[in-house]
Amino acid sequence: MQQSIQRTILIWVVVALAAFNVVPTIGWMSLSEDARAERLKQWAQEDLERAKDRPGAFTEALYSLKRWSEFDRDRVINLGLDLQGGLHMVVSFDWQDLGPERLQEYYDRQYTDADIEKEIQQVVLQQISRRVNDFEAKEPIIQALGTNQVQIQLPGEKDVTRAVNLIKKTAQLNFHIVAGQDETVPVFTEIKNQFETEFLAYVSKPEPGRSSFRVLPEHYEGAKALFAKAAETPGLIPDDKMIAFSQPPKPYATEQFYDLYLLEKTPLASGEGLDSAGATPDPSNPPHWQIMFSFNNAAAADFGKATQANINRAMAIVIDDSVISAPVIRDRISAHGTITGNFMGEEARDLAIALNSGSMVVPVHEEFTRVVGPSLGAQSVNSGVTSALAGIGLVGLFILVYYLAAGVVAVISLSLNALFLMALMAYFGMTLTLPGIAGLILTIGMAVDSNVLIFERIREELRLGHSLKSSVESGFQKATSTILDANVTTLIAAMVLFQFGTGPIQGFAVTLSVGVVTSVFAALILSRALMDFALNRGLVKQLKMFSLFKPDLRIPFLAGRTPAAAASALCIIAGLVIFGVRGEGNFGVDFTEGTNLQLAIDNPSHVTAGDVRADLEAAGFANPIVQLAGLEDSETMNEFLIRVSEIDRAQDAPPAEGDTVRPGTVAERIQQAVAPLSASGDVSGVTIEDAQTVGPAAGAQLRWDAMQSVFYSLLFIIIYLTFRFELKFAIAAVVALVHDVIITLGVFSLLGREISLPVVAAVLTVIGYSLNDTIIVFDRIREDLQVYRSKGLKLAEVINISINETLGRTTLTSLTTLFVCVVLFLFGGPAINDFALILIVGILVGTYSSIFIASALVWFWSDIMSKRQAAEMEKDAGKRKKSAKKTAATAS
Repeated sequence: MQQSIQRTILIWVVVALAAFNVVPTIGWMSLSEDARAERLKQWAQEDLERAKDRPGAFTEALYSLKRWSEFDRDRVINLGLDLQGGLHMVVSFDWQDLGPERLQEYYDRQYTDADIEKEIQQVVLQQISRRVNDFEAKEPIIQALGTNQVQIQLPGEKDVTRAVNLIKKTAQLNFHIVAGQDETVPVFTEIKNQFETEFLAYVSKPEPGRSSFRVLPEHYEGAKALFAKAAETPGLIPDDKMIAFSQPPKPYATEQFYDLYLLEKTPLASGEGLDSAGATPDPSNPPHWQIMFSFNNAAAADFGKATQANINRAMAIVIDDSVISAPVIRDRISAHGTITGNFMGEEARDLAIALNSGSMVVPVHEEFTRVVGPSLGAQSVNSGVTSALAGIGLVGLFILVYYLAAGVVAVISLSLNALFLMALMAYFGMTLTLPGIAGLILTIGMAVDSNVLIFERIREELRLGHSLKSSVESGFQKATSTILDANVTTLIAAMVLFQFGTGPIQGFAVTLSVGVVTSVFAALILSRALMDFALNRGLVKQLKMFSLFKPDLRIPFLAGRTPAAAASALCIIAGLVIFGVRGEGNFGVDFTEGTNLQLAIDNPSHVTAGDVRADLEAAGFANPIVQLAGLEDSETMNEFLIRVSEIDRAQDAPPAEGDTVRPGTVAERIQQAVAPLSASGDVSGVTIEDAQTVGPAAGAQLRWDAMQSVFYSLLFIIIYLTFRFELKFAIAAVVALVHDVIITLGVFSLLGREISLPVVAAVLTVIGYSLNDTIIVFDRIREDLQVYRSKGLKLAEVINISINETLGRTTLTSLTTLFVCVVLFLFGGPAINDFALILIVGILVGTYSSIFIASALVWFWSDIMSKRQAAEMEKDAGKRKKSAKKTAATAS
């Protein structure tokens, strides 16, 4: 009784927390675009007011609750670029900004100018990637563009100014000694005497109690030009000194001034040895934040010597030529330090991100920034979501019809499981894409498997003549071990994927982990509580269920092991050959170089991204990515960003006079494809504003991370399964898994499809499904071995019994999952067609392998070991016989 009360309390607490986390997402999605913009503006103003007032912890808690009731944007599930669009930014660089010394290093290594530019582009791309990956935007797209540009897309309604500043920030950290008043005043006096009119107009003298000269924000540009001229005037500023401005005054600060500093030109130390930087609340100055940093051992030793020699002198902390703060050195500072500067939380976090990523190898310049629409049209999104919901509806209906009263328990459990999933996604700030929606609903569909396992176990107990309560108790107890084994193995794979993967791989790992946790909770705790409630209240007095197979079914599956193995081997060889022949043709625009275009269609009516995408596909472009480059009601309503996998391999004929596009190029083909959408109906109504080669959205690093993640996942799965079962079961499960992936990709390649990031997510899902399916069969084999070995049954007979006993569960799980996938494939639209196809093939192959391949491999391993053991015993017997004869001969 006590346990039942505790379980009930736990369930209600979990449901309440889930609802609390989901409410902001539901509320935010119900707001119009104008209402969202107004609310974001209101919150920004409130944050400034809070910074001025410095509220206490209780007031902060009340404010957080108020923000939650207004659908706090920070608590909302993020939508990906495919669903809501986001920020599109292009930055450029000039490789000659490296400086003569760095350039000479490259020339000494026999680099050409083109080689240098290519390498610097990759370095800039990696540094921007590190910054953006730590930024609040999830699953960004960052690509090399042309030869000296990088293209960045961040999903969502993020602060554009903040994102741009973070990406452009050079993040050059230096420490300079501040000159004393005895040096500062004479220098500024000399500048005043030389440029009196400008100095008096822009610079304010130190006020009583303050030592620094100051500049009003409106005079910043003028003062900057003044001191630039002073620096160029010989003898005005000492050669070993420089003048620096403080960081811009905070909007909430009472005094709006820039402070001026005279610094020693040679830095006391730099940020080259920076090991890490992190933002934390400043306990001495709430609600502001500070940045804690640490140096590596070598840099710490140098910094310690430098600060030891300058005790009681002011040291300016300078980032990108702005003085953040200038504390007085009171003692030796070595490995650790703190940067304070009245930072707000976001500002401190962004600065820490920039410092951790390292200073930009060259300055980057913003070419243009704009808001872009979703990469999928509204019709694609609607069809994908609708078909996914329809698929899960079919699953629910099937379960209700098949399991009757028990089906009601399953549907309630699955519905709450969906709530838990959404709540955890909101809590962890995960990003939801259209394939992600399909994957989540597929996760819910697969969660049916746990209920099917439990109900089938209950059915077996009822057939043995046990009472209803006893059958339910025993059914849950026996299914628990199987459910935990299957889900723990999947969780291990997810943890390894998260540890070794990056970007979308990590995102998938988190989603998979969340799905595992909620599924286990819903099946073992929630479903059990619902079933106990129904039994104790007399709502269910008997459990009737339909059955696909007769209870005494005895199909000799293992007898078909040889033709099954031959068929699998043939499919694997054919799949590898087809995949190898296609080569790079297997990979879509996400994994290969492509062409990036910006074009405008002259039409007074609105042209949708779906219209453009349809015309491009009709012209032979596979899976083009099309985004509206601007807002639908703006002057740029018919401007589009287009990315296709085709590129121009060689220089074609030059453009005709008065034209901007070379004939026969990808740009011309696209121009011709979308020409019917213009008012004129020909190419004159389509203007190509920019066309460049673009690098892959998922480069070689992501491929390597994916392969590394899968390898380590398989390794840890083998270790776990060896511990829980035996080595032969572990090896068989992994071989079956590899078998499923190779055949699935082979079929996919045979159909001429291209691998994209959603397809990678689908393949990872197939791995999880295959593993789950196989382990459930293995668990029953392990259980039956303990029952039937004592009765003299051989391993092959036990395996056949186990497969037959789990056949109903295997078939039901495959059917319910296929319901979702087939509906997605037929009605989900082109955006998730490939995703659904991979899942359909993978589920069919996975079901086949768990029945015919994995179990046969266990038998094959055992047969080889038995024969080897018998041979060794026979050999030992022969040796003993020989020895006995020899002994007898000697004795005689």
